[in-house]
Amino acid sequence: MSEARNATTEGAVSQGEYVDLLGEQYYCIRAYDRMAPFFMSVISSADHWLFISSTGGLTAGRINAESALFPYYTDDKVTENSVNTGPVACLFVQRGERRERWEPFARRRPDDQAIERNLYKNVAGDKLIFEEVNHVLGLRYRYAWRTSDRFGLVRTVWLQNLGDEACHVRLLDGVRNVLPYGATTALQTTMSNLLNAYKRSELDAASGLGIFALSATLTDRAEPSESLKATVAWQVGLEGATYLLSTQQLAAFRSGAAVEQERDVKGQRGAYLLCTELELAGGAEQSWSLVADVNQDHSQVAALLNLLRGDTRALAAQVEAD
Repeated sequence: MSEARNATTEGAVSQGEYVDLLGEQYYCIRAYDRMAPFFMSVISSADHWLFISSTGGLTAGRINAESALFPYYTDDKVTENSVNTGPVACLFVQRGERRERWEPFARRRPDDQAIERNLYKNVAGDKLIFEEVNHVLGLRYRYAWRTSDRFGLVRTVWLQNLGDEACHVRLLDGVRNVLPYGATTALQTTMSNLLNAYKRSELDAASGLGIFALSATLTDRAEPSESLKATVAWQVGLEGATYLLSTQQLAAFRSGAAVEQERDVKGQRGAYLLCTELELAGGAEQSWSLVADVNQDHSQVAALLNLLRGDTRALAAQVEAD
């Protein structure tokens, strides 16, 4: 087993080692958050591209920067934008009479020793896993980024109860700043506010499919300007979830208030957030996958709707196998 050590700015020491995880060999950096932020890539056997910072901020898509799922920015902006782009999670955990809020991977105090963060990348380089363990709450939250040639970008989450007693979890989990089809790099950098005004996010409530498109293409010419393709997002693994298509209710959820499902959101950055409640027995684990893809036309969206309205367990197996 090889091991690397890296002195950090806070005087702590991060350790690197090879470990076996999920049936594969990974290189693990323990306490990676004690290091200065660093940039990584996740490779794909198809046409995906994904660049991600150790802060959790990322940019990803297919083919090139003009087909991005998350905004295509430089290294420094991707690193800084982890607060508004990419994954977000908020949990209210109740054990008996005790109830606490936990936001995995949120900025933390340097002296908070109850939190342990680890980063894993498999030897092939096509899977990247972020892990946070809350020793006070007795929970492990872990998510992985990987790609599927057929379905797009896949984010799988595992939430495990490390204690012996059951706990109740009120959960919000998902991704923010999802780009619609047609949000080119030029529009992102020169007309980002106008671009936001044209964004429209819709939900097919029966299947949970989120559809992110422009209400029209941005043009000043006297010609038809319909936007005929879309970005899509969907999930398998969480039944009965409430779906949010923007971050407008994120603050309300964090305060403990109830949220209402969003079906049609205009003029806001896209998001795909799942809200639900879970009962985790001692030692139990719950997992789910969020899948997103770009450049989808009407026929592809219709085919995906048919899949989602069918056997979702079989669909989850197809995602795992691809």
